[in-house]
Amino acid sequence: MPTSSTCPRARTIALAALAFAAGALLCWAAQDRALAQPAGAPQLPPGMEMAGQDEPFRSVAEIFIAAAAAGDRAKVAAMLSPAAAARTGAEGVERFLAGEVLPFFAPFKELAKSVTVTRTADVTGFAFYMYIVSRSDELRPFVIYVIEEGGARVVANVLVDRLVENRHCRKIPGGWKYPDFS
Repeated sequence: MPTSSTCPRARTIALAALAFAAGALLCWAAQDRALAQPAGAPQLPPGMEMAGQDEPFRSVAEIFIAAAAAGDRAKVAAMLSPAAAARTGAEGVERFLAGEVLPFFAPFKELAKSVTVTRTADVTGFAFYMYIVSRSDELRPFVIYVIEEGGARVVANVLVDRLVENRHCRKIPGGWKYPDFS
């Protein structure tokens, strides 16, 4: 049981924690305002410029994953980059879907609670380094690239059963170990 001499210290620690949380909330609110500011406005701190920008791209990735898990070949094919599909050709797209994408997502139970997000190179978009959890509770890594092409968000590529060192989180006892980008 705390004595009267430890209570002031406990209150000080609690107040410090509250002040820290309030500061974090203010930074978060300032970040939202900064994203909406016009050109020439102060820049966000490094690493914060992507905050929230990946969400519409992530939605496309999740719709693609759900369609692939359901075996909806037509929907999955329609979500692929038209430029990539044209380069690959109809037969190449079919081989890719039938040989890699649909079989990989067939045992899909859920997405793991781990994702690393990076910007794509040379085009507007994001790479999502993720895992599916199969019906047998096996973690299977994959990468899905969602880009903007012709005014639409499309899936540029999917790398299945591919663990990318320093991008994918690693499952460890009690949780996840995230990549160190420092």
